[in-house]
Amino acid sequence: MAGVGLAAVAAWVPRRSWSWAAVSLGPQRDFSPLLARKPQQVPRWLPACRPKTSVSFLKRPDLPKLAYKRLKGKSPGIIFIPGYLSNMNGTKALAIEEFCKSLGHAYIRFDYSGVGSSDGNLEECTVGKWRKDVLSIIDELAVGPQILVGSSLGGWLMLHAAIARPEKVMALIGVATAADGLVTQFNQLPVEESRRENYILFYLV
Repeated sequence: MAGVGLAAVAAWVPRRSWSWAAVSLGPQRDFSPLLARKPQQVPRWLPACRPKTSVSFLKRPDLPKLAYKRLKGKSPGIIFIPGYLSNMNGTKALAIEEFCKSLGHAYIRFDYSGVGSSDGNLEECTVGKWRKDVLSIIDELAVGPQILVGSSLGGWLMLHAAIARPEKVMALIGVATAADGLVTQFNQLPVEESRRENYILFYLV
């Protein structure tokens, strides 16, 4: 399985697929427009969903620390896997947390490495590295069987996590799931573009 350089994806992913404006990134990349994006605000109709707990961090040898918030509860637990450049304080993540509270289920929301409160450099992130983030959350924090809820790019990562950890994943829920978005877009690139090292980065996971 190959991972695509996430910083480069912004240059050719359509706006409609990722809810993010396309950004032209050349060899001298300027990530200030991406990093300056304001956190998603909680709408007034979800007052109970405002963050109430402090951020915890999952420490991993030789890998960035992952910021997360965990709600204890009954099994099966639920893990929210956010979309491209989304963080754990988005409206979907918070609304699902409130839903889990109402039912008494365990719940985990987190930030990918390089995004939100997690450590890491966004410019160095790839889909493969974010896949490892999801597996770290499942392996180190989740207790018992889990229901994965993947939003947009999180739907793609959700599927890979289910394949890698079939014994821990009991169900999948997709929210505007971009299950094949990266593969489809990459296959549509001109050959010369797909081979440019500064444009797309591949590595085996």
